[in-house]
Amino acid sequence: MSKKKSIAELQNQLNKLKEEFTITEKQNEDLKMRFCDEIKKTKPQHIKNTIFVEKKYTLWERIKRTLGIN
Repeated sequence: MSKKKSIAELQNQLNKLKEEFTITEKQNEDLKMRFCDEIKKTKPQHIKNTIFVEKKYTLWERIKRTLGIN
């Protein structure tokens, strides 16, 4: 047999859930703002998203570089 909870208990639990939800939403907004501030504070020079591609030299360019003619 399952016990049926009274409407007052269910309403109380629903109110607690709504309170927890609002607290969580406020914490999320605060953390979002803090994260945005940290991102804005970082220097663009520290952010590197490019991959270094080594230039391919032709045979003639390699000979000139070896001889120091370039």
